[in-house]
Amino acid sequence: MRKTQYKSLFAKSAVPLDDEQQTAIVTDDKHNGVIAGAGSGKTEVLVTRIAYLVNRTPDGIIPERILALAFQRKAAQEIEQRLKGRFRIFDVKVKTFHSLGLEILRKAGVEPKLKFGDTAEIEYRGFIEELHKKALTKPDYQQMTIEYMKHYEPDSPKNEADFETKQQFYEYMRNLTYTSLNGVRVKSEAEKEIMNFFLSHKLNGKNIAIKYEQKADWMKYVNKQNIAVFPKPDFYFPEYDIYLEHWAVDDQGRVPIWFGSDAQTRYIESMNKKIEKFKANKKCLVQTTSGEYVKPDFPGKLQNKFTQALIAKNPGQKFVFAPIPYDELVEKTYYDLKVHVEEIPSQIANFITTAKTYALTPPRIRERLCDERNRWSQKQIAFSNMAVQIYKEYDACLRANDEIDFPDMINLAAEELSKKEELYRDVFDHILVDEYQDLSAQRYKLLKTLMGKNPDCKLFGVGDDWQSIMGFAGSNLNYTLRFEDYFDHPEITCLSTNYRSNKSIVNLGARIIEHNRDAQLAKKALAKHTTVRPIKLYSSTIDKYSWEDYRRQVAEHCMNSIKRYLESGGNPREIMVLMRITRSPALINELFRCAREKGIKIVTRGEDPRAVRVMSVHQSKGLQAKTVFILNVIDHTYGFPCTLEDLDVLAPATDGNPRIKEEEERRLFYVAVTRAKENLAIYTQECRESDFIKEIKQHLHEEKLDVGRTAAS
Repeated sequence: MRKTQYKSLFAKSAVPLDDEQQTAIVTDDKHNGVIAGAGSGKTEVLVTRIAYLVNRTPDGIIPERILALAFQRKAAQEIEQRLKGRFRIFDVKVKTFHSLGLEILRKAGVEPKLKFGDTAEIEYRGFIEELHKKALTKPDYQQMTIEYMKHYEPDSPKNEADFETKQQFYEYMRNLTYTSLNGVRVKSEAEKEIMNFFLSHKLNGKNIAIKYEQKADWMKYVNKQNIAVFPKPDFYFPEYDIYLEHWAVDDQGRVPIWFGSDAQTRYIESMNKKIEKFKANKKCLVQTTSGEYVKPDFPGKLQNKFTQALIAKNPGQKFVFAPIPYDELVEKTYYDLKVHVEEIPSQIANFITTAKTYALTPPRIRERLCDERNRWSQKQIAFSNMAVQIYKEYDACLRANDEIDFPDMINLAAEELSKKEELYRDVFDHILVDEYQDLSAQRYKLLKTLMGKNPDCKLFGVGDDWQSIMGFAGSNLNYTLRFEDYFDHPEITCLSTNYRSNKSIVNLGARIIEHNRDAQLAKKALAKHTTVRPIKLYSSTIDKYSWEDYRRQVAEHCMNSIKRYLESGGNPREIMVLMRITRSPALINELFRCAREKGIKIVTRGEDPRAVRVMSVHQSKGLQAKTVFILNVIDHTYGFPCTLEDLDVLAPATDGNPRIKEEEERRLFYVAVTRAKENLAIYTQECRESDFIKEIKQHLHEEKLDVGRTAAS
């Protein structure tokens, strides 16, 4: 009935509202959750909902008693403009969470002194980087950073709970490798620690040459199956002619359970055969075990064992181990780790932001790190030690100048609301939240406190869990996935139809999300535009070592495609070029070079109707284009998924709920794909093909880009 009654109001929408959208608008329970999809008109529904509340009879709502909350200033401005331009509604309070926090503080008689201005995010990250650089002049912080480097892995090891069967977990563990400081893959955490010890120390002032698993012909033996075996000792130190074997046995001589049911006997037999060969050939052997590794001061015991072996071979000589200086050690590390070290300040900035969203102070985080109930990884502990140190100094700087930052603003606003009974009491009848899937703990607390001050107030949250991509800033997807746990007896409505993209793109987006195991809601993804067009996958055949050739080929091919599109009458604003991350200048520079040669104008910042937009996927959120190119969907540091931004290390700064990095990266890929309205092209490299490509390859039209080929077909 309401839908029919307000048909003329709904007709003012930019596009005709479908039945699901109208249902969401008129549903009027205490707590209303709207689960949307990409391109389904989320903001349109929110704006029209406000217009409906104001215009309905006889129970219309006074505009001043409606609060609409957005996450970004641009989104808040868009809501205001639509309300004014389309519905002539001027007095609704439309705020970002931060601007609302500022308003609350001022009404509470607190005039906050903000640390950062209009370019707050840039200023904040620059400030954290300066603190990090200053800290790196101190030996204790350098050591913290070295410990993090030693324990760094692009992907954290999975747990048994991540697998359907024990057999799958055991198979995973048998094939798991770890990366040492110089990029060599080893087979266990203990081997990684051994390798890193020698890489990070000098012996008598000289670097230590170390070789991993090189075949030793002199160890040849014939096993029970009458097969010749050529063992590969774990470590060999050619300068000193010393071998080191790490045996995967505990103090009782047992091997790990995932080695397999018959592995115990085979492993011990092999171990004994090797030891016999070492003795028979009079080779100097240092031995360590997993039982020793799990005990305190393993590096100290390792150093002592190796020193004793050196002295035994060289009586009367003195041998001194000394740590390699920080800068020298960084130069020795492999490329991906070196790049990641450069990203540490950005990760620390994310850590502090996340900690503040959960109201966790430096002392509180230190308590959590020491709590044995929290099973933090070595990497998480090492990173947290650095981050907490900078967090402590950052907070000290704020306090010294009586300043606050933007996260403080929301936390303090929630505190003032709780302390001052009459503050914002009974001022709102309806609160609407755009992009609800990005809600963080501090924003939830502010929202919940505000709802408590307005007991008759109704909540309307609209969001898309498939587009939850702000984990690095503290967003918590549980507020959407388990809406009913946070707001009693909610009414959930869905927006299933995508009005932006054609059927091929909508279907591809759904196929991408299907690979996220648990952290998504099952929902329909329908396309209003039933056109089917091939989605192109351009796969470079250039080898993995020819980075310059690869970047040149991709940039040339992409810009040739854009040039042909523009020459056929296309508008530059109808084109968008996306990358997972734009902080690496190499590919960006190549795009600019190619664009200049072809007379194409591209921009990475600001608005220019004459230019093609090039941006990161995060920057593209909320935008769209007729034609979208997604570059660098490869298995690499700057690829997709990206290893620079590591959600694992943020966990100690959260409520402890696991953030699955791979799933958030996959949602980000979904966002990239669903920016396209009609045409979508994805670029990969055959030798570095991303797992995300492998998951959807059957739905793509692949074309090889051969060596030397750059022209768009």
